[in-house]
Amino acid sequence: MAEGHRGRYLWTDGFAVVNFITLFKETTDRKYLDLANRLIHTVHDILGRTRDGSARLPNATDEFPLKGGLRIGKDAASGPDGDGQYHHYLTIWMFALNRMSVASGKKWYNDQAISLAESIHPYFMINRNSERPRMFWKLSMDLTRPLVPSEGNLDPIDGYVILKLLQKTAGEKVLEREISEYKKILDTKWRRYESDDPLDLGMTLWTTHWFEKEEEWASAMTQKALHCLGKSILD
Repeated sequence: MAEGHRGRYLWTDGFAVVNFITLFKETTDRKYLDLANRLIHTVHDILGRTRDGSARLPNATDEFPLKGGLRIGKDAASGPDGDGQYHHYLTIWMFALNRMSVASGKKWYNDQAISLAESIHPYFMINRNSERPRMFWKLSMDLTRPLVPSEGNLDPIDGYVILKLLQKTAGEKVLEREISEYKKILDTKWRRYESDDPLDLGMTLWTTHWFEKEEEWASAMTQKALHCLGKSILD
């Protein structure tokens, strides 16, 4: 991506991995899994490092390259729209790794997504032991300070759903505390959900469909999003 830092932008790269996996599923041609794998490692090697590429982000290692999170890939290093870490970009990347693990049958990808989830959670989530924890929307590249202290509308919902998918693929009770903390916020949010943003509504419907038949909040949010979408079309 020309606009991304050193050709990488985490949001579009996450969807690109999923697109390669879809092409593999449609054609059974394993070259698409090879391309997905190549892109995954390239993202880890560029967005998992400092902007000059000289070192991995703090706490990351060669074995666990995501323990420092992943940079967004914004072209600017600082400023209101500069580089940093977005929670909703990180969960999209976790999802891409999870789908790669399912498609390839290789545990490594899901394990990396789990390590990313565990590593970023304490930085994005505050007041973790309270009845209603809070989240930051955007953090600095090294995760040491919030750049946007407000809470994203869908961040706790994304976190809950994606981490549940990681847990299901792992086949064991990993990420239990993290999931429970997202659920605390989710339980206070879904009843008040409303939006007139098509992207927000589309992502809501995509996120809720994973548990629409299983959990009350997902069924209710699906209906709320469809209602808001129909209203925006009529307006």
